Amino acid sequence: MKTKKKNFDYFATLAEMSEFALQEAELLQAILSDFHPERLEEQRRQMHELEHKCDTVKHDMTTALVHEFLPPVDREDLFRLSHVTDNLTDNLDAVVAFLYMADIQSIRPDVNDFTALTIACCTNAVEMMREFRNFKKSSRLKELIIALNDLEEQGDKLYTEAVRRLSRDAQSTRELIEWRDLYRKFENCFDAAESMADNVESVVMKNT
Repeated sequence: MKTKKKNFDYFATLAEMSEFALQEAELLQAILSDFHPERLEEQRRQMHELEHKCDTVKHDMTTALVHEFLPPVDREDLFRLSHVTDNLTDNLDAVVAFLYMADIQSIRPDVNDFTALTIACCTNAVEMMREFRNFKKSSRLKELIIALNDLEEQGDKLYTEAVRRLSRDAQSTRELIEWRDLYRKFENCFDAAESMADNVESVVMKNT
């Protein structure tokens, strides 16, 4: 007797991808809260492994979408959501890659504020993607979308003030350039999390 093929769970897959981003954010916080430059090569590898796992899951989802007859929401929307979620993991990976490539030897105190906000963004993104399955009737999903938008605004303010302090206090041109770039990479993470919220909101608007 032929068994019925199990449907691909796009909602669970998107949630899983967001969970990789949270794992990356937690690893990033651990790296920067107890910073040892000599460990960066290995820590960069650990971070990239998480990013690669997310890439693999995204590839599985894309493959399923190619053969899907009737996805739960528009095929293009699901693909876009997988792309923006993967983009968050890419941007987190880029922070550690930059620390290694720039051979950063010490950490500025305000980096703790950036890692804390990154954790908050990723935690919220995970909750949002877990709730996304219920988008047609969930009231909590809207709250999570708004919260991510608010967190991104906090990130803009954090970035602005950090660059201002850096411009005033930097001891060398190298420090100014490197840390301005590093702060920008954190801001890219905040923007990527907000993009996830914006795309979830777009799906909700189209389908309710």
